[in-house]
Amino acid sequence: MAEMLATTNNRIQSLPGAPKNWWVSLLWTLPMVIWSMMVLSGGLFRGSLVERVAAIATVAFLAGVFLWMMRSGETYRPRSIFFVALGFLFPVGFIWELIAQRGTMSISLEQMLLGNTPFCHLALPMMALPALLSKTIIFPGSILPKPDNPHAFGAMLALWVGATLILGRGWCSWGCFFGGIEEGFASLRRKPLWAKIDRRWTLFPWAVLTVVVVGTAISLAPFYCEWLCPFKTVTEFPAVTSLRTAVQFGIFTTLFAGIVVVLPLLTKKRTQCSFFCPLGPVQALANKINIFELKTDPDRCVSCGLCEKACPFMAIDRKEGGVRQVNMYCSRCAACADVCPKGAVRFRIKGTPFTVNSSVPRMMFLSATWIFATMFGGSIIANSLAKILGHLF
Repeated sequence: MAEMLATTNNRIQSLPGAPKNWWVSLLWTLPMVIWSMMVLSGGLFRGSLVERVAAIATVAFLAGVFLWMMRSGETYRPRSIFFVALGFLFPVGFIWELIAQRGTMSISLEQMLLGNTPFCHLALPMMALPALLSKTIIFPGSILPKPDNPHAFGAMLALWVGATLILGRGWCSWGCFFGGIEEGFASLRRKPLWAKIDRRWTLFPWAVLTVVVVGTAISLAPFYCEWLCPFKTVTEFPAVTSLRTAVQFGIFTTLFAGIVVVLPLLTKKRTQCSFFCPLGPVQALANKINIFELKTDPDRCVSCGLCEKACPFMAIDRKEGGVRQVNMYCSRCAACADVCPKGAVRFRIKGTPFTVNSSVPRMMFLSATWIFATMFGGSIIANSLAKILGHLF
């Protein structure tokens, strides 16, 4: 095992999908730099000094991460740095805005009913059945963006549909800022303290999805958001004015501590995303229609199991002969591909043989993904950095 790990660390330039020279890497990176400058053009060219500095730093950061992925052939580590930064900077900027507008992270029932609650993508699975039954959007937010609430249902739906078509469940490792918080805690330890987890837990999100969809349809209120969302702890929550809201707040904070902080620390797995998120099963089904995939070449696989240990989603199955194969729960984080000592796990376009050069589908996937990640995450990072820098200076 130690020999395999040493081999993995010494073979960066031979990872499947790595360009052969700097010029190719730079050519792939240049359009991403131009795109990030376009996305952040407001801060770069029309913002205050602090906003310009934040935008420049964000463009440089995004360019560095993408160039790292292109040049080295690694995907997981550079992606994780971006993703964790997005995860922890999002609540900074979000809470800052809430405090500036309201003076508190909590929101009153009156404000919720007025549609002043930013729409959250985790609420999307709950919307369909109530919409069919009542012909209304039951989430307490606006359908179209408003000056005081740009994060409306229509904008989030369009963003989610576009991201799902491009990424499949890759949304969970490239775009969902909530997942970045969890991944940050999961990465703090080098080895898990709790390594054995029953794989049947991967079915639990389907039960959660069923409960929240049915609960929402019965109550005509967003059941997950009202009772089960751990991320209310770091975004906004109903003002604690009664026993009901006190119980809700207690559930939110307990779930956040348990499945976003403690369990990821113990297991090095993304436990909330894997076992509790109601959007996870929907994204897993989206993998079926996404053209990209990570797949194991059975002729190269030596059944070492490193990919299975590295996967943060328990998305690796053991097949006949000990061959490990990625399943539908894959989030396209590429931890399995990076750790494989034989280069057996690689990005592919579905239906193509393993004899096809693996660098092309990998770079196609990363480019399409990075366009989305920059558009969505780049703005969040730049805005949060501007608020931090503005406070410091």
